[in-house]
Amino acid sequence: MTQRSVLPFGRTEVSSEELEQLIDKEEAAIQAEKGEVENAVQQVEDFVDSVPDLLKWLEQQGRKYPWRATNDPWKVYLAEILLQRTRGDAVEKMYSDVVQRFPNPEALDEASEEEIKELVHSLGFVNHRQKTLKEVGSIFTEQFNGEVPDSVEELKKPWRVGDYSARATQLFARGRSMALVDANFARVIGRVFDYEMPQQPHKSKDVYALLEALTPDEPDVARSFNLAILDLGALVCTPDDPDCESCPISSACHYYQSTRMEGN
Repeated sequence: MTQRSVLPFGRTEVSSEELEQLIDKEEAAIQAEKGEVENAVQQVEDFVDSVPDLLKWLEQQGRKYPWRATNDPWKVYLAEILLQRTRGDAVEKMYSDVVQRFPNPEALDEASEEEIKELVHSLGFVNHRQKTLKEVGSIFTEQFNGEVPDSVEELKKPWRVGDYSARATQLFARGRSMALVDANFARVIGRVFDYEMPQQPHKSKDVYALLEALTPDEPDVARSFNLAILDLGALVCTPDDPDCESCPISSACHYYQSTRMEGN
């Protein structure tokens, strides 16, 4: 495995020439065509050419949350559980308290339901979150000797832990080049490519196949690429009124090109 670079963002200085070797453009075009993307080969080419600017944007504008400053699997996994259906800014306010109180799975396993609820009540979905965290503590303690398991399927064993949380742990904590799919990724990629997204993109094998092909096959760059898409969706390519004029990849974005033409 390639050695990871300085946290939080991974490697953000990457040339288009290097990306040509790290991204499977041919497979990406094949998968894009499945989503009814027109001129898929050129669309993929334009997107790959824009990625260096996207990574530079991340270096300047990316969010520096505490869980991005560590590659400890437990701290990363715990953050991903807290981030489910929750804004990062809300998690940031209480993350250090949770990590301090539950420094390992055993501490979480020994905690009472009320103690867990008290710590996470500000995030909402308290009963669901409490059940997930309690299962994390018990399963990791009893089945994995208090360690964070090292496979996506094992990381998904606790209740309501899905592919995104498991893959994010492997990517951000262990440097595995994996694609992520959530609402931010679906929105950004859907707009850039004019890709016909299914109602539940995070459950679509085709969407994952497209993102897998687009994700650079080098851990440091896979990290920066995924964080850039995630932050772009949260800060610029928002659901309502996206700030297209400040977007670093607008030149490659079908949505921007089409809306700009409508405005003329």
